[in-house]
Amino acid sequence: MVFDLDGTLTDSIPSALEAIQAMVKELGLPARTKEELNPHVGFGEIALVAGAIGSTEPKLVEKAREIYYRHYNARGLKTIPLYPHVKEVLEHFKDKTKIIVSNKRDEFILTILDNHNIAGYFEEILGGDTAPCLKPDPCAIEVLLEKYQVTKNRAIVIGDMTVDIETGRNAGVHTCGVTYGFDGREKLAAVKPDFLIDDLLELKSLIL
Repeated sequence: MVFDLDGTLTDSIPSALEAIQAMVKELGLPARTKEELNPHVGFGEIALVAGAIGSTEPKLVEKAREIYYRHYNARGLKTIPLYPHVKEVLEHFKDKTKIIVSNKRDEFILTILDNHNIAGYFEEILGGDTAPCLKPDPCAIEVLLEKYQVTKNRAIVIGDMTVDIETGRNAGVHTCGVTYGFDGREKLAAVKPDFLIDDLLELKSLIL
């Protein structure tokens, strides 16, 4: 079971966007609407920061990223909640191999998981710092399948964004979209995941 984090297990995107707004304000840039930031969400912090400032110039992006991290660490990480039933579902599948694959920075992932005492449910965490590639590239899933000796038909990617579904499909494994996160039911349905659920509890009836 390969889980995304933001928008799937934790409601962490609002906090990230709040930190982005604080960043652009500190840089003297105009505030960005959620709609303007949406295309840059889900592809890692660098892509989000670069999209927010409208530049890919390395020094400017690095400066903006440091400011973003400071605001996110100071406020955002401490207020991120789990979605309903996350702990119940993780406990239900305690005998399954569960891994997080996220484009998010590893440090942030571990902080969030530790805050909620759920890090121990996962055999491995592959974030933006340690994954061999970023979604939708399937190489991280392919590495995991080989490492854990799991066939493609016994693996599933669970996420709230089309990039998660595309990653799973590119790896040739099952996919499950959750509609309560960032992209929503209509957008997720358009990329045709194998399963589409409104509540994480539904996994209990889908996976044996």
